[in-house]
Amino acid sequence: MGRRPASALLDILRGEGVDRVFGNPGTTELPFLAALADDGEAPEYVLGVHEGAVVPMADGYARATGRPAFVSLHIAAGLANGLIGLLNARRSRTPLVVTAGQQDRRHLQQDPMLSGDLVALAAPAVKAAYDVQHARDLPLALRRAFALAVRPPAGPVFLSVPMDLLAEDTEVEVPARTPPPRPAPAGGLDRAAVLLGGAARPVVVAGDAVGREDATAALVRVAEACGAPVHHQPMADCLDFPTTHPLYAGTLPPRHDAIRAALAPYDTVLVAGAHAFSPHHYSPGPALPPGLTVVQLDSDPDEIGRNFPADHGLVGALGPSLDRLAELLPQQVPPHTAKARALRAGDRHLAERTRTEAAARAAYSRAPLAPWAAAHAVAHGLPPGTAVVEEAITVGLLLRALVRLEQPGSYTHTVGGGLGWGIGAAVGRSMAQPARPVVAVLGDGCALFGLQGLWSAARYAAPVLFVVMSNGAYRTLQDTYEARGGTGPCPGTELGRLDFTQAARFFGIDAVRADSADQLRELVAGAAELTRPMLVDVPLR
Repeated sequence: MGRRPASALLDILRGEGVDRVFGNPGTTELPFLAALADDGEAPEYVLGVHEGAVVPMADGYARATGRPAFVSLHIAAGLANGLIGLLNARRSRTPLVVTAGQQDRRHLQQDPMLSGDLVALAAPAVKAAYDVQHARDLPLALRRAFALAVRPPAGPVFLSVPMDLLAEDTEVEVPARTPPPRPAPAGGLDRAAVLLGGAARPVVVAGDAVGREDATAALVRVAEACGAPVHHQPMADCLDFPTTHPLYAGTLPPRHDAIRAALAPYDTVLVAGAHAFSPHHYSPGPALPPGLTVVQLDSDPDEIGRNFPADHGLVGALGPSLDRLAELLPQQVPPHTAKARALRAGDRHLAERTRTEAAARAAYSRAPLAPWAAAHAVAHGLPPGTAVVEEAITVGLLLRALVRLEQPGSYTHTVGGGLGWGIGAAVGRSMAQPARPVVAVLGDGCALFGLQGLWSAARYAAPVLFVVMSNGAYRTLQDTYEARGGTGPCPGTELGRLDFTQAARFFGIDAVRADSADQLRELVAGAAELTRPMLVDVPLR
């Protein structure tokens, strides 16, 4: 039995598990809004007052639910506003299905107001983009978009849908949903176990595919089976290995020379689900030291050997592959050997963590707070089970060294680099997991880019604690400027002192200024009791 185009769209959304539509509407979305209004079982429409907040809300929601989120943008202008969020989602491999209403096809050749080449505009920021021109093609294009969004490498998929297409008085067939293939382990795991088992000094790099594919527990078993220290990949987007584990060795810096130095003591590395060690700042030379045996596992075949040669590359789902590898390793590594390695690594990592804690505590002083002290207060105030959404750049690096987290989804970041993601992402995560405390740690520059997300936080009473680390500058840019020999003030990097409590109150959000580390820690500890959003302004030195 056929369905009208708009009704077919809603049928597919329900079948794909979509329970919310994240959007900011305009005239070209009116047929879609009418369909939502007429359908008693339609997904909830979650409104954002700017697309810069809408796409991050969907991003945070998709990451928390583990399924694609659906986004509705408004023609060329709305799509352009959402491009930063789409770039972040593509880099972070967040599955989204994104539509934008195109102008009525009956006068599109006349270049009507707001029209544009939506596919060309979206293409650089998404995994794939489609221009739907016939009502009969809409259901198939949507099914294809949802399937493609989750297929490794996951990412956003865009569809341009003319407004008159949804309003057509015609019937279209809705294809049945094809269940995704069952995740399967990689081939060649026996040889991987031999290579890792033959290593005298093995190490593991935990990539973000581990966290995305819920394979953290399996990676823990692999690391324990060979007694290997574990580093997070540079600029990790999520918790890929518990930071409380004795084998946890911290996050690799995003520079080839620093990665090379960190991995130099080892003879064999397992790179599990890491995006090719993408650097941030240039440094000469390769990421890996000479003579290092590389075993690389990824669900995305394009990652194998992408930026460095792999001695043994494996393609398969991370969870099943790591589970099988953990079963094979005890045949290659005697348990007493693995245990002895783990004890040595644990002692070394404990000493490093003790030094880091001491440095942070030594930074405690009167207001304004030192960045180390602020990061320490947040890390030690987090309630059990908290989901940390971090977009703090300089303070975020300190926070990563201090947080002790082990529950999946406990830490979320975006490697995309498009500022303004954090506020919306925290709102989306809270919507997906309303019983879980959410603490968003934001830089003041990042908060300014995404400030409109506070409107949605207030509108939907998202119980998020927003912590704004306010140093009055683009501090990471100043640090890099100085490191490269810049002298004198760096132009265009001073924001001045801003009162974020006033910004929060404008949107109807309770706000307070934290003038001491103890006060900040207590406020963070209270995040579990929130029933509506709250903002904490933290002036920094």
